[in-house]
Amino acid sequence: MARVINFFKIIRNNWKKSVVGAAAFSYGVSYSMDAYETEQIMREYCEEAAKYGDQPLPTQLKPQHVTVILNPVAKKRKAKKLFEKYCEPLLHLAGFAVTIIQTQSENQARNLIANLNTHTDAIVVAGGDGTLSDVVTGIMRKYKNNASAAKQCPIGILPLGQTNRVADSLFNGYEDLAEVRELADATMAVIRGKTKLMDVLEVELLEKDSEQAPESIYAIGAIEWGAWKDAHSRQDKYWYWGSLRRYVTYVFNGYKSDINWDCNGVIRYSDPCSGCSKCCQEQEKQSPSGRRWWHSFVPIIKKTDEKAIDYSKVINENCGVIREIPVSATELRITTQNVDQKNNRLIPSVTIELGPDSVNYTDFVTEGWRRIKGIKTLVNKTLEAKDIEIHPLKSDEFADKESSFYIDNEEFELKPAKFRLIPKNVKVFCLDDQEKK
Repeated sequence: MARVINFFKIIRNNWKKSVVGAAAFSYGVSYSMDAYETEQIMREYCEEAAKYGDQPLPTQLKPQHVTVILNPVAKKRKAKKLFEKYCEPLLHLAGFAVTIIQTQSENQARNLIANLNTHTDAIVVAGGDGTLSDVVTGIMRKYKNNASAAKQCPIGILPLGQTNRVADSLFNGYEDLAEVRELADATMAVIRGKTKLMDVLEVELLEKDSEQAPESIYAIGAIEWGAWKDAHSRQDKYWYWGSLRRYVTYVFNGYKSDINWDCNGVIRYSDPCSGCSKCCQEQEKQSPSGRRWWHSFVPIIKKTDEKAIDYSKVINENCGVIREIPVSATELRITTQNVDQKNNRLIPSVTIELGPDSVNYTDFVTEGWRRIKGIKTLVNKTLEAKDIEIHPLKSDEFADKESSFYIDNEEFELKPAKFRLIPKNVKVFCLDDQEKK
């Protein structure tokens, strides 16, 4: 008993050291438990991946080959380390031949994919939404005249970026050790081979003064323009605030005049269409005919599906009809169904969200903090559309101010642009709902 009393006396007399020691001990115990649980989780995934690698392969077949496009500066330069620790071992255990290509600069992934001549069974994106957009852009440019060929190359998405909206829509929903589980499940999706088709949004900048029109950019997540996105893009400037930088970003930028508070302009858009005679005519013009010289003598035999709908006989008078509305808002956002979990429409479409005309400082900060948790409340108007044109207008007061809009979190100079929805045109690896752990 005397020893116990003496122990508590020592703690009381050295309470500062005791507090520090207790905090260090608690951190050590928590770290050790997380490390042990991570090891057990990875052991389960490795055992499953090894089963795929142990399967016998016919002599005439080569192992599956995947090309990894790795952005080493993503996730604050942690992407490469995380990929090598949680993703690459699973691919090798499954018997995959892996080629890793690291990007050296912005937008390099587009050219890497467009000029990729080696055979690959899949492309794995190890980065964020920006890297994914670059890869999709490269694939769409490579197979611009052959839309069906773009669907033949599946894409694996490893959430290794600062923003991973598309990956989160596929693999999110974990409570403990979310990062490890999400990376491992995203890698196992590539190994298991289950895929789904996703929509693509073609972005064409309408350059009036340019002699040569710029090549189209392709988005798979969202297009954003306005005050909250401008503020969010500056959060890395407040790195010295640590984990609080996401919150102080809105506190320090809610009063600044160089943020785009006025999203003014004109929107032209067409309503969504599930398929009609007009859509069929457009698709036939855009897709290659597949006609060869011998078809002059031998008729083309088209495969028909008894359950397929003959859209050439479907009439939709509203298809392609352009509607025009003026815009005056603090934010404009275009979201695809790939990341819009609330949009369960069967008709291919994108969602246009318009923010309020004006917002005070308190509401701006409050809304910014809500969006950190994925909650949006300040949305004044919502539209569903298929094809969109945006023609921004600058007031005389802000004529000299540089404005930007964001395509999958990549910043671009604000210019008139046309957005064309291409439904179900990119194949990505995914999980069944029952496979999510």
